[in-house]
Amino acid sequence: MSKGAFLATLKGKIIAGVASLAVVGGVAAGVIIANKMGYRTIAVEEVSGSVIARSETRDGQLMEGERLYGGDYVQVATSSGLTMCTDNTKYLYADEDTSFRLEAGDRKDKGDIRILMDAGSTLHKIEKKLGKGENYQVDTPNSTMSVRGTTFRVTVYKGRDGLTYTLTEVIDGEVVVALKTEDGTYTGVEESFGPGESALMRGNDVFSEFVPGNSDGDTWVLDYNKLPEDSVERLVTLLKNSEHEHVLTDWTVTLEPTCETAGSREKTCLVCDKIVETESLEALGHKPGDWEVGTEPGCETKGERVIKCTVCDSVLETEEIEATGHADAEWIVVEEPGCETQGKRAKACPICGKEFKTEKIKAAGHKYGDWIETSAPSCTDKGERKQVCETCGKEKVQTVAATGHSWEETSRETPTCDTGRPEAYSHQKCKVCNATRDILLPRPAHNFQITEYVVANGYWKDPTCLEEGIHTTQCTVCQQLNGGDHIPALGHDWYISMQIPANAQGTVIEYRWACNNCDVEYMNQTGATPPSDYAGY
Repeated sequence: MSKGAFLATLKGKIIAGVASLAVVGGVAAGVIIANKMGYRTIAVEEVSGSVIARSETRDGQLMEGERLYGGDYVQVATSSGLTMCTDNTKYLYADEDTSFRLEAGDRKDKGDIRILMDAGSTLHKIEKKLGKGENYQVDTPNSTMSVRGTTFRVTVYKGRDGLTYTLTEVIDGEVVVALKTEDGTYTGVEESFGPGESALMRGNDVFSEFVPGNSDGDTWVLDYNKLPEDSVERLVTLLKNSEHEHVLTDWTVTLEPTCETAGSREKTCLVCDKIVETESLEALGHKPGDWEVGTEPGCETKGERVIKCTVCDSVLETEEIEATGHADAEWIVVEEPGCETQGKRAKACPICGKEFKTEKIKAAGHKYGDWIETSAPSCTDKGERKQVCETCGKEKVQTVAATGHSWEETSRETPTCDTGRPEAYSHQKCKVCNATRDILLPRPAHNFQITEYVVANGYWKDPTCLEEGIHTTQCTVCQQLNGGDHIPALGHDWYISMQIPANAQGTVIEYRWACNNCDVEYMNQTGATPPSDYAGY
């Protein structure tokens, strides 16, 4: 059967959603295909547009007369189509934007065929009743459909709610739909649908369910006017040739009424698209709007305002508008000023455009751009740069100062605080021009401390009561001595350490003095302070 004969027979569309189609009496709701052992025949009858088949051994455009095998993944692009035939009795037509994978059974006595649909729409016709044990199955993400001698369509699409939907339409025969979740788990729910019936399923990897129909139970009567255009034409043609009870649409306006002429509306059958009821719509009558200007008045000429119908825009009433007279306006530049030349501006009536006042505009002055370097400065020589007026191109030249050297130190001598040693320098080189220079480094300050040397040699000792002291420090870097300051003797710091009676009557007292600093003692009977240079007994 050619594609033309196939489509002439199957003018319909079946959308399979969140379920699988199983073939009743042996045709399973998936798509079963030929395998490479050669006992199944799956031929490409017709191809339009871009249809790609991919497997381990192929990846490219399908051509008429080619064979398909189990494991082939088929993708039908936009504005494209595919007709294929299995065993000369089973036909599949794939609409645009459809993709599916073919699987073939492993039994050599015909075996199974499964069509695993990802997306899009496929139309199936099984012309001959399947043999015993023979299966024809269409699988979608959420259902399996099985058929026996059946014509049906399956369409899979992803809803905005994130759920996968499957719509199944049965043209003749019977289709059994078994629900399953997207992870392949069957729910145990299945239902059979006959000629003219449709089922809508939805689900994800958690659940799968029938969407309650608009007829009985889970059966749907579809509004075919909302299906894809190519499928509607095939389905309506098929149903027009069959007896059925009309399912009416809402009123549809076929001729809009105007203010002065009548219109019409009709109801059509959702199934066969036949016009069932018609009705006339009365003329609307004019609806006057507000006044609006029809012709603008000029400075010296009159205008016109009108009232129009808000529906048909017909003019219902007119009225004259007096001339406005000339009006003042903003200044308008009529001659642009140059950088060094004056321009001109004028006031013109905004209604008639007549100029009534002019005035000169002072020169704009040059508008110089960014500086452009014409001669780069060096470390020691000056450079040059210029600016160009963006308006007239006049140039302004300016000298650029020399950059100066960019010194970096190449080596350094270590300075010392000893003035008897040589001076130390920082040796430097310019990173740009390689010029060199030596910078004298300042000597560090002496680090004078009390050292073992000054103590051992008597350069540092503290004063006592009778002897003066000396304080001298030494630089820890260059050993230079500093100071030699003499500290005067402290003198005794006397206090009365004891009072002793001189006889038994206690009339005479002896005083004993002691120094707080050196512990020297002195005795007398008068209590007078000992001499400051007293050295002891």
